[in-house]
Amino acid sequence: MKDVIFRGQSGRLHRFTVHRPDADFPETAAVYAFARSVPGASGWAPVFLSRTANLSRRLAGHERWAEAQAVGATHILVHQRALRDVREFVEADLLESMRPVMNSDPIEAEAVEVEATGPRLVWAA
Repeated sequence: MKDVIFRGQSGRLHRFTVHRPDADFPETAAVYAFARSVPGASGWAPVFLSRTANLSRRLAGHERWAEAQAVGATHILVHQRALRDVREFVEADLLESMRPVMNSDPIEAEAVEVEATGPRLVWAA
């Protein structure tokens, strides 16, 4: 297994392990990303990022894997974190800094045009 480190919007570093999609994933809580290989930097670019309480169950037949493959994903990156609040923070931190193509919201594209007129809500609980 190989590790890759990403810097979140907060400046914090988050370490992921690189896995082939046919790997046996543990029944553990984690943040995961479908990623494609890119030359230089970390060597990986996430195309989809999410979190789960059970990695094994969530990745078994994931409904977005085929879509991720269509945009170049070949591997799954895993960041194991037991605490839900920590997983939510890591996910939000990396989504803000990396903006994976499959996580973009079509409505968000319209909001960017309006952004110049006032503040935009970025995170709500």
